[in-house]
Amino acid sequence: MEEAYRTVLDELDRYNVTWTTPSNSSAGSMPLGNGDISANVRAVEGGDIVLYIGKTDTWSELGRLLKLGRLRIRLSPNPIRPEFSFRQTLVLRRGEIEIITGPEEFPNPCQG
Repeated sequence: MEEAYRTVLDELDRYNVTWTTPSNSSAGSMPLGNGDISANVRAVEGGDIVLYIGKTDTWSELGRLLKLGRLRIRLSPNPIRPEFSFRQTLVLRRGEIEIITGPEEFPNPCQG
């Protein structure tokens, strides 16, 4: 049973989503959630990480699922710069978003 479970997780890794550039708009955010609380997460070139937070029962009168708020995390010094490598990955196995940026020889991982 444990071997079958490991095989399924290994197969799931093939479907991780990775972006190699920061996002320009909210359309470039990655989803994260637990079935009740959700977040759309994106890293922007200015060095910020932006999260749009939602809940499964926040529907508008027009039937649209609404976001409850926006959280902007400002990083200083700015680790998201054009001269640095950048990778943002939705890791399905762990249910997390991993952002790695920095000079090729010294990447800075941020996980959330």
